[in-house]
Amino acid sequence: MRRATATPLVALLCAALLGCGSSESKQEADWESLEAALRAYLPKLGEAYAAGDVAHLEGLAAPKEMARIAKRIDELYAQGRTLEPEFLELTVEKVDVWGYANAFVNTVEIWNIRSYATGSHALVGEDLEKSNRVKYQFKREGDQWLVLYRTISD
Repeated sequence: MRRATATPLVALLCAALLGCGSSESKQEADWESLEAALRAYLPKLGEAYAAGDVAHLEGLAAPKEMARIAKRIDELYAQGRTLEPEFLELTVEKVDVWGYANAFVNTVEIWNIRSYATGSHALVGEDLEKSNRVKYQFKREGDQWLVLYRTISD
């Protein structure tokens, strides 16, 4: 009698363990794909600010995020400033994937940020090796992740 009860229990335990393994590998794959998306996005974000052209972010950011960055670039220009951020380093601290298509990512990013007077290219400020905690929201489109929103926490 005990023997008959043990077999289904062992089968259930094995199935549970196999399921956990596939869940862990999916989490690892999501983490890696989101980190790769960020490593592609961040240098292009710096280029977009430096050039004053969000076209650098095509295929990496959603239109709403590109519009938000374009507005920020216009605000800086109206203040007589141009930013030239240089991406240096990325640490992904947390990844949460919801369903198949949504993700939230927390990072620590290190940048060299230089501010110039628009038109003259005279340096008006710099913040070298600036470390920021950043939160992202992503949306999966097809086989890639697009940045929906980026906000600096500190």
